[in-house]
Amino acid sequence: MPPFNFIKQEVRPDTIPDLKVDATFRKVPKHAISFALWKIDEDRLEAVARPQYGTFYDSCAYIIYAANLVGHYATHETITREQKPNVPLERYIHYWLGSQVSEQNRSNVVHKIQELDSYLGNVASIYRESQHHESARFLSYFKNGYDVLCGALLNAPQQTRLFQLYGRKWLRAIELSSVDWTHFNSDYIMVLLMEAMTFVWIGRSSAAIERRSALAWVQRQQRKDVPLCVVDDGYEQSMSAEQKELWNKVLPLQQRRVYQAHHTGSDYDSSNSSSSSSSNISNGSSKNDANKFRIYKCNQRGRLHLDQLDVGMPSKDDLSDANGVYLLDNFGQSVWLWVGAQATQADALTAMGNGRAFVKKKKYANSTLVVRVLEGREPVEFKRLFGNWLTVWQDNTRGHKPVSTKFGKLDAVLLGERPKMAADTQLVDDGRGERIVYRICGDELEELPAAKAMVFTTNASYVVNYTVQCATVVPADLASVGIKCIIYQWNGSEASAETIAKADSYAMASFESLKEPGMFVQLYEFDETPHFLQLFGGKLIIMRGQRSELLHSNNNLNWDFKTNIMLETFLLKIYGDASYNGKAVEEHPLSSISSKDCYAIKTNHVWVWCGQSSTGDAREMAKSVGALLGESSLVLEGKESKEFWQSVSMYFNQTLVINGQSCSSSTTSSSSSGAGSMCNGSNGNGNGNGNGTGNISPTLSNNCYLNTTVPIKPRPPVQLFLVWWEQRHLRCEEILGFEQQDLSADCTYILDTGTLAYVWLGEHAVRQERERYTTVATSYVQNAPFGRRAATALAVVRQHAEPNVFKGFFETWDNKLGKGFVSYEQIRQQLGTIAPSNGLKEGSALLLNNNQKDFDGHKKYPLPVLVQEMDMLPPEINPLRREVHLTHDDFVSVFKMSFYEFDELPKWKKQELKKLYKLF
Repeated sequence: MPPFNFIKQEVRPDTIPDLKVDATFRKVPKHAISFALWKIDEDRLEAVARPQYGTFYDSCAYIIYAANLVGHYATHETITREQKPNVPLERYIHYWLGSQVSEQNRSNVVHKIQELDSYLGNVASIYRESQHHESARFLSYFKNGYDVLCGALLNAPQQTRLFQLYGRKWLRAIELSSVDWTHFNSDYIMVLLMEAMTFVWIGRSSAAIERRSALAWVQRQQRKDVPLCVVDDGYEQSMSAEQKELWNKVLPLQQRRVYQAHHTGSDYDSSNSSSSSSSNISNGSSKNDANKFRIYKCNQRGRLHLDQLDVGMPSKDDLSDANGVYLLDNFGQSVWLWVGAQATQADALTAMGNGRAFVKKKKYANSTLVVRVLEGREPVEFKRLFGNWLTVWQDNTRGHKPVSTKFGKLDAVLLGERPKMAADTQLVDDGRGERIVYRICGDELEELPAAKAMVFTTNASYVVNYTVQCATVVPADLASVGIKCIIYQWNGSEASAETIAKADSYAMASFESLKEPGMFVQLYEFDETPHFLQLFGGKLIIMRGQRSELLHSNNNLNWDFKTNIMLETFLLKIYGDASYNGKAVEEHPLSSISSKDCYAIKTNHVWVWCGQSSTGDAREMAKSVGALLGESSLVLEGKESKEFWQSVSMYFNQTLVINGQSCSSSTTSSSSSGAGSMCNGSNGNGNGNGNGTGNISPTLSNNCYLNTTVPIKPRPPVQLFLVWWEQRHLRCEEILGFEQQDLSADCTYILDTGTLAYVWLGEHAVRQERERYTTVATSYVQNAPFGRRAATALAVVRQHAEPNVFKGFFETWDNKLGKGFVSYEQIRQQLGTIAPSNGLKEGSALLLNNNQKDFDGHKKYPLPVLVQEMDMLPPEINPLRREVHLTHDDFVSVFKMSFYEFDELPKWKKQELKKLYKLF
């Protein structure tokens, strides 16, 4: 593609003179954990006092500097602590621009950023933030949200002021320059501060968590002896005469016009998933463009040129020039500048300017997030943009050997006492509890007899009801384990949609019927979790669907795997070297085999073949699988007998290929197909001949089985998202530096560990989310902001019934936290009679007659919610009477008449009108 040509820029030398550094910056220790904030107002730079952290003016620019230990997160409460020179630190510089900031302030803050960056040695990541479009990292600094005051009112006399409050995780309180109905929207909570009273107006589309946070914010602002009035959107007439008189002085009710819920700007901009704290995930569209951004190489040739790299799926390897600078365009959602470790200081300092020039040239929104990162110091948000840039979780201490060799028996009690170990190994217990296995194929469901050998076929789904083995009755120990039952659902790669749907239904019904704390886990072939494999002691055998009839033709208590399979010929590849990562998978046709792996080959005899590079533990696993098939013989690579070669060539009618080389001593041979599953380095071309291609399931084609040793496949850093439904879209807000306190009982969250996505259901979450948890999970996985395989394993946990494997991902876990949850309704009731409720008071002006009373007695929803498909409606809405859930103003706006007039119309006329406006 032709390069982009920007406005001619001065060609800077390789080195630049040291910038004069402001004396305020020199107070910052260069090698310490710290958090500092400065304000730029015209030509003045002043440090913000710690009590004022989190309060900004929309006419000013601000600079934030945060330094923390690798893998940790700084906040506005971080105390400065010097570190030893050899302790690595992550450093971040943010500059924030208010919505009314002047051009002079914009210019000054860029200059000051260069000073601070130069003073610190050009080792920090730099973020350009703008009001309403802050990054997740910026928001993570202020756990209780932040306030933006109106600079135009700074020196104005005390008067009535209006605030707009929104944000689920981080509440933003934005002071508005005028008091007017045009600022009202059903998405928001509005706070009207008057000398005689404080009004809190609750938008009908706001969430319960926003309402709770808003009331807490108001109480923090509350002046003594000033009464508080809470009024609901659409129920302003329910206020008392005195309250209405005060309200009408500044916001006359006859001029009321509240806009419907919309999704433009700030948190509700579905097209801005990186520069805004909230992103949109559509479950009705195809896979999004995650991990398919454009990469440009920056070149200075008198003017800046950007040469687009011709790459398919971008990878870390595309950033190959350590002397260069690369620009990553995430489709206008964010722009990242990556500066190589050997690039000049001039390149590092001018990168942000180049990013801004790119934004203007492409005509992206002025609020587009621009970030400069340095090679070797990339933040986790940048690394996650690349599907192959997996970083080992900071607390990952797994060894190559099963941890049981170090800690002894891994029972549920021990893992409950050490939740980090449980999370790290993903083991709930030692897998010796009771298990009941059901097989679903088509519309048939059957319980499988208990057998030493458990054989799954790829054309079926299986539901395993597992009871956790917990040798304790101590309540505290039981609470640490968290659960007593697990419902596992395993779907084969060749299972039909009908089979999976029936398995879904049965598994969820089993989960819902549990009378004890439990967890639901949905797995796919190729993505079995360690604990699931632990249930079978590493002896799970997965065979082709074509063998279903043979394996299940004699389904009774005397069923014997050896007898049924005796006449069959097949090859099993052994994965894993321990009970929690071991399994055997059938390969067909006979594939090329690798010296790194072990195989069980069934002909007229059972052969256990072990490659020269296989480990002793892997060989033991292979021998245990071979014993399940019958009397077996161990064969080591290079020491194969003549009988072995004859047996293989006779039954498989092809040459056995080892690492791409024919190794058969038999004269009977045919061309080798080499069509095996070459995962984990077993690519069939150990000598560079490249004779093998994989037979991985098409639906799982972008990944292979887990490696034979756990640590070789690192997992990305764990992410926590607050998620919610907004009409047909699942929306998410990432929480960086999360802790248990971030889990709110009235919300739903996804904890994405890379290999398993946990859905956490709050006890008071909306019913739609509590009941449709699998839809939430699959919608997230299929359309995550950062690429995820559609077959990622999913787990569902409920508040107060979290398993030890979930708790360990949090720094500390308190089993009692959250049990004293106070809901928005309860907080409102505690405020007393000064807060009118949705129920109209006797004598209200709206109580014109029984019909009007019936209309106002229903919960109100915005029009976009009411015109949805029937299955998307909130449960309390009668699809045949949607109109009663409109507010009075919305009703008049839609039907051009009041509800009283509408109710007097003939039935047929009412139905015609409702159909016309999609309310029937």
